[in-house]
Amino acid sequence: MSKIANCSPAALSAGASGPIELIGGILLALGLFTRFTAFILSGEMAVAYFTAHAPHGFYPLLNKGEIAVLYCFVFLYFAVAGGGPMSIDRLRKKA
Repeated sequence: MSKIANCSPAALSAGASGPIELIGGILLALGLFTRFTAFILSGEMAVAYFTAHAPHGFYPLLNKGEIAVLYCFVFLYFAVAGGGPMSIDRLRKKA
């Protein structure tokens, strides 16, 4: 049996979140694949909230999860709004 099969889902999520945040942060800062990247990052923050903070109470101010919720909705906004005028996505559309 492999070592990954014995890991809990929380451990797998914690191991995957680092590369997702690193690569996603770079792509979002460059404005490359902005909508897709922001959607993935928003989902990651929602998973982080519900796995790490929500078991201690539902309300973010009481369970110290306000930053995760804030990032979740900011990334969701970027997923809907897309990149700005100086993003690589916008420059690719003009070409």
